[in-house]
Amino acid sequence: MLRDGMIVKGKVLRKQDGDIFVDLQYKSEGLIPKDETMKYTYYDELKPGDEVDVHIKRVETAEGFVILSKIIADKKIIFGKVKNAFKDGGFLDGRVIKSVKGGFIIDFGANVTAFLPMSHSKSYGEDIAGKTLPLKVIQLDEEKRNVVVSYKEYMTQKEKTEADALSTAFPVNEKAVVKVMQVLPDGIEVEKSGVKSFIPLSELSWSSVTDVAREGINEGMDLEVMVVSNEKGRIILSPKRLKDNPFKSFMDQNKPGDRLGVKVKEILPEGMTVSIPGGLDGFIPSGELSYFKRIKSASDIYKPGDELKACIIKIDEIKNRVILSVKRLEKNPWSIMEERYPVGARVFGTVKTLKEGEGAEIELEENIDAFIQPADIAWTPFASLSEVLKPGERKEFKIIGVDKNAYCIQLGLKQLTISPWVTVASRYKEGDYIDGRIMDFDDSGAIIDAGEGVTGRVAIKDRSKLIHKKGETIKVKILKIDSDAKKLFLASKDLEQSEEQKQIDEYMKTHEPESGFKLNDVFNFGGVNPVGKDAK
Repeated sequence: MLRDGMIVKGKVLRKQDGDIFVDLQYKSEGLIPKDETMKYTYYDELKPGDEVDVHIKRVETAEGFVILSKIIADKKIIFGKVKNAFKDGGFLDGRVIKSVKGGFIIDFGANVTAFLPMSHSKSYGEDIAGKTLPLKVIQLDEEKRNVVVSYKEYMTQKEKTEADALSTAFPVNEKAVVKVMQVLPDGIEVEKSGVKSFIPLSELSWSSVTDVAREGINEGMDLEVMVVSNEKGRIILSPKRLKDNPFKSFMDQNKPGDRLGVKVKEILPEGMTVSIPGGLDGFIPSGELSYFKRIKSASDIYKPGDELKACIIKIDEIKNRVILSVKRLEKNPWSIMEERYPVGARVFGTVKTLKEGEGAEIELEENIDAFIQPADIAWTPFASLSEVLKPGERKEFKIIGVDKNAYCIQLGLKQLTISPWVTVASRYKEGDYIDGRIMDFDDSGAIIDAGEGVTGRVAIKDRSKLIHKKGETIKVKILKIDSDAKKLFLASKDLEQSEEQKQIDEYMKTHEPESGFKLNDVFNFGGVNPVGKDAK
């Protein structure tokens, strides 16, 4: 027996002009009037034969129909699911339909909505707009139909469930057998019981690994590992930790300063890795290859497979790595380098390489490299190092500095001669006039070659008034000589056109003499003899 307020199931019989007729297994057909169907989207979705949940609004009408509502039934059913989810702590799917202040509005369907606070939505950095999310109902006011939900609660529980599964599959400090799924350049991907994990190269062997295949590991094979950690859902697996760490026994038998025979494994930009006794790897930085040469790459001297002697300078217990040195097999010559090459001494060297903007490398007689900076090459300006130095050229230099900590000798070339500023300061004084050649112009001045390799500067007030060009010689006055700063301040009246001369020049251009008229005609005018005597 049907009663008002009941929710029952019916079957769609037909659709007509917006009305939906429903078979209720009752003496009268049910009717969902178009007043409701036109407000919602389900009219086009329903087809004859579809089952629907409907709410009985009135059992009998004058027309003989049972008046129904689908939307009320949907709302009651969905809100019932919300109440059950709140009661039992389960999760309910809802779609994020819009963003509001402090969070998002969630739609569970049939316009049953909830509020998702921001603090419960973005813990995992996702863009959740428009997404359907599993949500936990954390607050419910049935009377006002206010619902508050959390996505964070779902994610927290999901992570815990996954972590529990990982702990079961991979108990810490226990052995496990995994299947190699994929071999990658930086490690291998493995799987056990549907749980995937990654093993980096550093955990495959106690020695460094550059090629997984050389370790006998291939895709599809089973691999025994030790479970190092499974905290926070992150599994750390290690095949190498099933074996004794050879580094411990190495530390017991060796100490800094000991010499070892090693073999080059790999050349790197910063040095090279080598094999050392005991199946371990060592590392020799480029700076530990030679006291005498600046070595940019170990490949300049060694190649993989080369055997050599090296001494231990550091044992890194954390990285299980031994730092070695080749140069420290010999006594450090730099401890007495200042005695061998005292500052101020003259030496001969061969130009090795030129580095524009930096300087030049010079090889001294004892095969010790030195360096000269551009500022120490010449007193006079030059555009390129190749103008003053040639690779292979043997020249005399002066020692201007020895840095035994940086293993560097600084050379000077211009220091072999007296600074031209000393000459200029002794030869001229402020107020003297000299002839100077214009070398160049900039926005506010002219660069003048004052001779003796010294340049000075004349300030320009107006470039449009310049009456001299680059390369011409003009008379300049010395305003100031600053030998310490190597600056010469000059002035010249000849460089720019004066206002008086400019006016005269403009007048002469616009007042040309009449055609055929010459200055000599003035003296011959009227028969007057130009020398003041009677014409004969």
